[in-house]
Amino acid sequence: MNIRRRCIGSVTFTLALVAMGASQFAQATPDRLTTTREQAISQLSGAVSGQLSSASRTPELYTTVHSQSSTPLLVDNAASSPLSRAQFFLSVYGGLYGVTDAASELRQTRLSRDGNGNTHVHLDQVYQGLPVFGARVVVHMNDAGIIGTNGVFVDGLQGLSTEAKMPVAALRARGLAAARKLHPDAQLSVESSRLMIYRTGLLKGLAGKNFLAYEVMVKGAAGEGVRERLILNANSGGLLNRINEIHSVLNREIYTPTMDAPPVLTEGSALAPADPEFAGDTMGDPASSRVPPIGVPDLLLPLNNLYIFAGGTYTLYKNLFGRDGYDDGATAPEDQVQRSVYLVNENCPNAYWDGTSTNYCPLFDADDVVSHEWSHAYTEYTHGLVYQYQSGALNEAYSDIFGETYDLVNGIEGPLGVTLTEGTTYDNGGSRWVVGEDLSEVAAGLLLRDMWDPDAFPTPSPGSVITSENYYCGTSDNGGVHTNSGVANHAYAMLVDGKEFNGYTIPKIGLIKAAHIYFQAETHHQTPTTNYAQHADALEQSCQELIGEPLNDVFGNVSGDVITAADCDAVHTATLAVEFRGTDEMSVAEKCDYIPVLQPEDSTPALCPSGESAVAVLNEDWESGMPASWTLGKDVTGDTEAPHFVFETSGDLPSPHTGHAAFALDDTGGTCASGGDYSGSHWMDSPAVTVAEDALFLEFSHFMQAEAGYDGGNLKYSINGADFAVVPDAAFTYNGHSGSFSNAPLLEGVPDPTGLTGNNTNPLASQSAWTGSDQGEATGSWGDTIVDLGALGAVAGDSVVFRWEWGNDGCGGNLGWFVDDVQVYSCAVSDGGTTGGSTTGGSTTGGSTTGGSTTGGSTTGGATTGSNGTGGGSLMGLDLLALLAALGWRRRRMR
Repeated sequence: MNIRRRCIGSVTFTLALVAMGASQFAQATPDRLTTTREQAISQLSGAVSGQLSSASRTPELYTTVHSQSSTPLLVDNAASSPLSRAQFFLSVYGGLYGVTDAASELRQTRLSRDGNGNTHVHLDQVYQGLPVFGARVVVHMNDAGIIGTNGVFVDGLQGLSTEAKMPVAALRARGLAAARKLHPDAQLSVESSRLMIYRTGLLKGLAGKNFLAYEVMVKGAAGEGVRERLILNANSGGLLNRINEIHSVLNREIYTPTMDAPPVLTEGSALAPADPEFAGDTMGDPASSRVPPIGVPDLLLPLNNLYIFAGGTYTLYKNLFGRDGYDDGATAPEDQVQRSVYLVNENCPNAYWDGTSTNYCPLFDADDVVSHEWSHAYTEYTHGLVYQYQSGALNEAYSDIFGETYDLVNGIEGPLGVTLTEGTTYDNGGSRWVVGEDLSEVAAGLLLRDMWDPDAFPTPSPGSVITSENYYCGTSDNGGVHTNSGVANHAYAMLVDGKEFNGYTIPKIGLIKAAHIYFQAETHHQTPTTNYAQHADALEQSCQELIGEPLNDVFGNVSGDVITAADCDAVHTATLAVEFRGTDEMSVAEKCDYIPVLQPEDSTPALCPSGESAVAVLNEDWESGMPASWTLGKDVTGDTEAPHFVFETSGDLPSPHTGHAAFALDDTGGTCASGGDYSGSHWMDSPAVTVAEDALFLEFSHFMQAEAGYDGGNLKYSINGADFAVVPDAAFTYNGHSGSFSNAPLLEGVPDPTGLTGNNTNPLASQSAWTGSDQGEATGSWGDTIVDLGALGAVAGDSVVFRWEWGNDGCGGNLGWFVDDVQVYSCAVSDGGTTGGSTTGGSTTGGSTTGGSTTGGSTTGGATTGSNGTGGGSLMGLDLLALLAALGWRRRRMR
C-alpha cells in the first residue's frame, strides 16, 4: 500500500485521564487494550484532525504513522525519559504493530536526536528475552509530544519455545563448518554467537515462518576478507540463512599488508600527509579540481590516499551532520580509530569493510571508493541495514551516495588513472556521477557504477525497480546488493541535479538538501530491514521534518539552502520515477516472484488430454513401508556415514500432505574434514516397468528442502539394464530439475579455495538436480514432476527402471527430500474421468525432525511445521473413483 495522506473525520472514542510526571500534568488517551491497527490509525487521525500520513504493508510486517501538522499524535509528559515516553505511547497504540507489552517486547538499542529538537527512540523487538532478527520500531517525539512511529514488528511468536534442542557447542561447530565450506583455505574463528528468533521471508517482504535460531558470526584472519553471518535452526542445526558481511572519531591508522604489523601512518604522525580542504560541489568544473601536493614519494601515495580520504569522510559527516565518527561516541575515545589496511594478498582485487577496518587492494585507493567503504561503517552504527536483498542494496547505495558526495566536494581529481571527462566517454552526465572514475583501468573494470545512468556499464544496474530489465531477482550477490543499489543511487543523483526520467520531471534540489534528507532517514527512520518502499516513506517523512530547518554545508557552516514543501514534492516525484513502491500495474513482490524449487501442485497441468484418464501400471504411496520390490543402495565417499543415510518411510510430512512418503534426510552435521566427512549418495530404484504400445508417463509428488548447491537429489533412468543416466531436461513435461550441483574440485583430493573449479565433495557434483529451497531461504513446498518415457528413447517392449538418488557433501544440511505418490501411467479414453493433475500445494519452513516409520529398525527424521495449502484440482466422474479404488490409489492431499 502506498503512503497516503489520510483525511478522516473526528472519531468518537473513550478518553481516560492519565497522570504523568508533574502533579499538574494530565492528558487524555483512548482505551487501548483491544485496539487494532485500523482502530489505532483512525484514532490517531482524529487526534491530528486528519493530518496523518500512514502506511501498512502486511507481508513486510511494517507500519509507519506520522503527524503532518504541528499537533502531535499524543500529548505526553516531555519531562519523562524518552524510553518511558515511547513505552507509554506503545502501551496506548501498540495495536499499530501488535505490541501488547512494550516494556517486555521492546528493548532500547539506540537514541538519536536531530537538529530540529526531535528525539528518536530505536527499540529492538525481543521475545522472552531473545532478540528478534531485523525487527525494530522507532518512536519519534519532541517537546510537544509523540509525533510519529515506524518500524517492523514480528507477529505470531506466542507458543514458540526458546529452549534449543541442540547444544550450543554443536550449533557453533556447525556454523563454523558451514563457513569453512565457503572459505576452505581461511583461518576461521567464531567472532560471536547468540540465540535469537528468525523470521523467514522478512528481508524480501514475503510471508514467512518463525524459528528459534542460533546466529554464528565467523571471521577470517587479518587480511583474509572473511566475515560470515550464519543463521541456523536451533532445533535441527539446518542453515536458515547465510549473509556475507564483507561490505564491499578521527583517529586514523594505516596498515600494510595486514593489521598484524604496526601501522605505517598514524593520526598526526611525521609521515602523515596534510588534509586538503574541501572545494564544495563544483558541478564537475575541471578548473576547480586539484591534485594532492606534489613531492609525496610514490611508494607512500596509496597509503597517503587512504589516510587523506578516511579523514575527508570523517570531516564530511562531521561538517554536514555533526556526527563525531561512524560510531558517534558509542565506544570510548581511545577506541575510536579509523583503521585502513592496504592489502597485498591473494584476496585482491577488492575493497571492503569487515566490521573493524576498511581494506583496499592495490589500485583501489580512490577517494569515492575509500569513502564508500567508510560509509558502510556509518551504516552499521545507524540504520544497520541487513546486507541482503533490498535492505542490502540500500546499504550499498548509501555507501555509493556518500562516497560520491565526498568525491564531488573534495576538489581532488586523480592521480590514480585517467579521470573520465564530461561527455567524452559516457553520455548522460559524464563522470560526475560515476563511482570509481579515478580507479586504474583494471580496478575500474570491476567496480565502475554510474549513479546518473545505472544501465550504462557492461554490468548494468537498474534505473528503476519495475521497468528496468536489469533489476536482479535472484539470490546471488546477497540478492543483488551491488546491482539493485542502482535504483536508490539514481534517485539521489536525480534529486541533486534534476532530470526527466520514466515520464516524470524531477526538479533539482541540490547536494546539501538531498544529503540532509537521506541522512535524516538513515539516522532516525530506517531500520535493519528497510526495503525500497519503506525507504520512500522515510525520505518523504525526513523531508517534511526538515522544512525550514537550518542545514549545514560541507564546510560546517549554516548554508543558504532551506528545504521547502516544493522540495518534498520533488522527493515524492523521485520515488515515483524509480518506482520504489512499485507501479499501479505491478508491485515489487510481483516483479521478483522468487522461484521455488518446485512449481506448486495446484498448477500441475492435466495428466492426460481431454476425454482421457490416467491408467496406472505402477504406483506406490509408501503407506505400508518400503516395499521389497524397491531396491536401495548407497555410496559413502567420505570417511563417515551420515545418520539415516538411506531412503526411509516417514509419517511426518510437510503440510498439506498426510500419511507416509519416502524420505532422504539432509543431515545438518558433518565437518567437511577428516573424521567427519559425510560425503556420499544413496538411492532407491523402482521395480522395472515394461513399455507397452501406449505412451507412458512417470508422475510423482515431492518436496525439496536442502543445502543449495551441495545437497539434493535427481532422477535417473535405465533402459534394458544399461547404466543409469540423469533424466534430460527435454524429457520433463513439468517440474524438471531446478538446477545443478556445484562443481567438484578439478583434481580429486585437491581443494579449490578460489572456487574457480569448485569445492563440492558431493559425488553427484555438477549433475542436474533438485537442490536448495524456496526463495533462497530454508523453506520448501510440494510439487509434481511429470516425465515422458518416450522422450527417454523407450519403445514398446523396453524395460525401464527409475532411480531417485540423493547426494550430499561433507557437512551441513537442511531438511531433506520427500518423495510421494509415484505412478507410471498411460492415458486411455474414458467416460468422465480426470484430466487434471494433483491437488493442493503447500509450503513448510522445515526444522526439527521427529520419528517416522521404520525400515530395518531405524527411524527416519521427518518434517516440521508448515503453512496450510489451499484446495485445488477436482475429480470428475464416478468411474474414475472406482478405478482408483480398485488400484488402491489414493491421493492424500488436503482439499
